[in-house]
Amino acid sequence: MRRTLLAIALLLAPLSLTAAPAGAAGLPAPGTIKHIVVIDLENESFANVFSSSSPATYLTGPLEKDGVLITHYYATAHVSLPNYIAQVSGQAPTPTTQLDCGATFDNVAPGTVLTGANALGQVKAKKGCVYPSTVATIADQLDQISPPDPTTHKAAWRAYEEDMGNNATRDNGTTCAHPAIGAANTTQFAQGGPTGKNDGYAARHDPFVWFHSIIDQTAECQANVVPLGTYAHKQAVGPLASDLSSTATTPAFGFISPSLCNDGHDEVCVSKSAAGGTTGGLVAANAWLKHWMPVILSSPAFTEGSMLVVITMDEAGIGQKGSGNLCCGELPGPNVSQAGGVFGAGGGQIGALVLGPSSLITPGSVDKKGKYNHYSALRTYEDLLGITTGGSDGLGHLGMAGATGLATFGTDVFNAS
Repeated sequence: MRRTLLAIALLLAPLSLTAAPAGAAGLPAPGTIKHIVVIDLENESFANVFSSSSPATYLTGPLEKDGVLITHYYATAHVSLPNYIAQVSGQAPTPTTQLDCGATFDNVAPGTVLTGANALGQVKAKKGCVYPSTVATIADQLDQISPPDPTTHKAAWRAYEEDMGNNATRDNGTTCAHPAIGAANTTQFAQGGPTGKNDGYAARHDPFVWFHSIIDQTAECQANVVPLGTYAHKQAVGPLASDLSSTATTPAFGFISPSLCNDGHDEVCVSKSAAGGTTGGLVAANAWLKHWMPVILSSPAFTEGSMLVVITMDEAGIGQKGSGNLCCGELPGPNVSQAGGVFGAGGGQIGALVLGPSSLITPGSVDKKGKYNHYSALRTYEDLLGITTGGSDGLGHLGMAGATGLATFGTDVFNAS
């Protein structure tokens, strides 16, 4: 019943006569890009990552030479969790998500979906972090376009979470892992091996488990919110490698979260580091990219020119240069009062590297003109994947992604002549 009600909400959202957003004219036609992969690293500002002194030399070297670097790309909140939620649902930060839902895995309350002018599908949230089933994500949108397989439950979207289920007791499962409603969030800190089984999965870095529209569909959630897999002896195995082995099994939308060590969050790691030993931070994140990006970039979907890959951060580290900045007319939403700072809107300048076919993107280019944030990115993904109805604006854009005038990636990103 919950999924039925959500489907009705998605399909019957009022149509809008809002003009096409700035930058929309620069987007490739729907169907040009059939697959989008998003990779979130952690807690680093643009100034730290994309500088001449950055230890992320693979990201700023070979990868940057293959894509377009968006310099003015911004997070939408501090700390981690509200940025992940924003990227798949367009929901703005709340007082509890800005604490990473660190205590208990509670329902958002009162959980009322606001209506009226400029409400933008936002939910009133005085406490809690798990959104009611009436709140949609891009996963729900894709389910309406391409329903999951009735037997395998595999959908057009997938989340790949490194270390998920390594310690099934800690994670409360091996797939679709999240605490029970009302239970303590036990995944805030990584565990080492062998007792901890090298578990660096963090539910707060998994955007899809915070929505009843997903976790209440148990079979589908277990089929699509899955571990990343492992990389050893120069070979990747597991769900991501298997899915990317053919275009037919590559999801339309894939979200990848490395572990608490390999996303750069932990400076000193207790879970397994791609860089070896206890090395964390950008060094571990860079080593992780060296392992996994060749797997993605050599996949049939990417080599045939139908995939877009976006590498960004969730937020700038608090206190780093530009960490308080916000962009693109971002509204704080109904649940936080101030714009800017640690507990308002805005999560700092983080940058984003976009890789795709050379017919669309000039390799090695730098975009200093465009101004985008996580909501802009969601709006871009929806447009590229042909989601054109429902949402907060009636044009297929969820939450804050439907704000008037918010830009999608334009000709400054899709800049091939």
